Amino acid sequence: ESLHGPSLKLINFKHEIDIIQVRMDQQKQAAHLLRENLRGIKFAKFALVENSAKTGLETSHKNMMFYPKDIMPRELKNDGRTWRLKIGNSILNKDSLLMTGGGAVVGVIPKGLPSLTMPEINLSAFLKLLPYAAIISLLGFMEAISIAKAMAAKTGQKLDPNQELIGQGLANILGAVGKSYPVSGSFSRSAVNLQAGALSGVSSVVTSLTVIIALLFFTPLLYHLPQAVLAAVIMMAVIGLVNVTGFVHAWRAQWYDGAISIITFVCTLAFAPHLDKGIMVGVALSLLVFLYKSMRPTVASLSRTHDMALKCADHFELKECSHIAVIRFDGTLFFANASYLEDQVFKIRSSKPELKHIIIVADGINDMDASGEEELSLLVERVRSGGYGISFSGIKENVMAVLKRTHLLEKIGRENIYYSESEAINVVFRKTHPDLDMSSCPLITHVPDPEHTNGEHTNGEHTNGEF
Repeated sequence: ESLHGPSLKLINFKHEIDIIQVRMDQQKQAAHLLRENLRGIKFAKFALVENSAKTGLETSHKNMMFYPKDIMPRELKNDGRTWRLKIGNSILNKDSLLMTGGGAVVGVIPKGLPSLTMPEINLSAFLKLLPYAAIISLLGFMEAISIAKAMAAKTGQKLDPNQELIGQGLANILGAVGKSYPVSGSFSRSAVNLQAGALSGVSSVVTSLTVIIALLFFTPLLYHLPQAVLAAVIMMAVIGLVNVTGFVHAWRAQWYDGAISIITFVCTLAFAPHLDKGIMVGVALSLLVFLYKSMRPTVASLSRTHDMALKCADHFELKECSHIAVIRFDGTLFFANASYLEDQVFKIRSSKPELKHIIIVADGINDMDASGEEELSLLVERVRSGGYGISFSGIKENVMAVLKRTHLLEKIGRENIYYSESEAINVVFRKTHPDLDMSSCPLITHVPDPEHTNGEHTNGEHTNGEF
C-alpha cells in the first residue's frame, strides 16, 4: 500500500480473490447437491446366476450387480433390501464404490487425541471473523440457557447464567488450542447425563476421561455400532424432558405464551439438529408480543367499587362520573406508546359530553423517555386548549425527576400534582360538581351501571373477582 491508500494492483488482486472465492462456493454448493442426489438413489441387489436361461449371462455366483429400483428389469429377482451409495466428502472412485444396504453405522472414528497448538493471531482474520463469532456466541449462549432451564426445572437446582457464560467462554478458549469448533451446551448429552442420575459436575469429568480412554484404545470396536442405537439412547433420555403440563399451564396463564411455546417446540423439531433456529423463532415471537403489549398498555377509566376501591369501570361494569374522568395508565411511557395514551384520553373525552376535568393516575408509569415527555406536554396543551382541566396523581420519583429536568412540572403546575388519586378526586370534585351531591357521584360512592346486571349483585358482591 502507498501513502495515499491501497494501490490499484492490490485492489485488482483482492477483487480476483473475491471472484475465485465466489466460484469456489458455487462449486461446493453444486457438489453438495450432486451428493444429495446420489444419496437419494435407491438400488436393488441381485446375484448373477451361471447359465441363466432368462438373462443369458455366465458369471460367478459371487458377482453381484446393482440396479436403480425404478429401472430394474422385472425378470431379475433382488434380495428384497434397499441399497444406497456410500457418499462421503472425498472424490468418488467409480472402480471402488461402497454400497450400504442397512442402517447407518458409526464408521471410522479417528484414533488418538488432537494435537495442542496455539492458534495463529491474525488481525485481519480476527476482524473478519468477529461479527460471526459474536453471532455464534450469542446463539450458543441462548441455546445453552434454554437447555439449562429445562434441566433446572427437573432437578430444582439454581441456575446462574453468569457461570454458564464463563464456562462456555473457557471451553471455547481451551478448545481453540485443540483445534475445536465452537461449542455450546448439548441438549442430547445433557439429557443422557441427567437420565443416568448425574448430580454434579463430577459426571462431566468422568465422561471426559471415558471419552479419552475410548479414543486411545477402543475406537475400532465402535465401527459397526448402529447410529440408530445412539438415536434411541438420546430419544429415551430426551423424552422425559418433554413437559406437556408446561404448555397447558402457559396457555392457561396467557394464551399467547402457550402458543409461542408450542410453535417454538414444533420449530425446534423441524429445524433439528439446528436447535438455534427454533430458539430464534421463540425469541422473535416473544419480542413481537412484548412490543405489541408495550405499544398498547392498559388504559382504564376508574370508578368506585363496593369496597370503595378505584377499579376499571368497564371490567367491573361500574357507572362513571360524567364530570370527571379518572384514567389509569399502566406501563412505561415511551416513544412506542406515547401517542396511544393521547388517543385513549380523547376517546374517553368524546364519550362524555359533560366532562370538565381529567385526572391521570400515574402510579403505573414506571419510567418515561423524551418522546413520552414530549407527548405528555402536548396532551396537557390540547386538553387545556379544549377547555378541560387536567391533573396527575401518584407520580413516581424517577418520573417526577424527568418532569423537573424538562420543566414540564411548571407547565402542569404543582397545584395539579396530587399524592394519591383519592386526594385528587376530593379536590377536583368540589370544583366540577356545582350541586356537590356526593351520594350520586360514582367516584365518591359505589354506583353500579344500570345497563349491566351480570357484574354486580344487589348486595354489592362482585361475581368476577377483583384486580
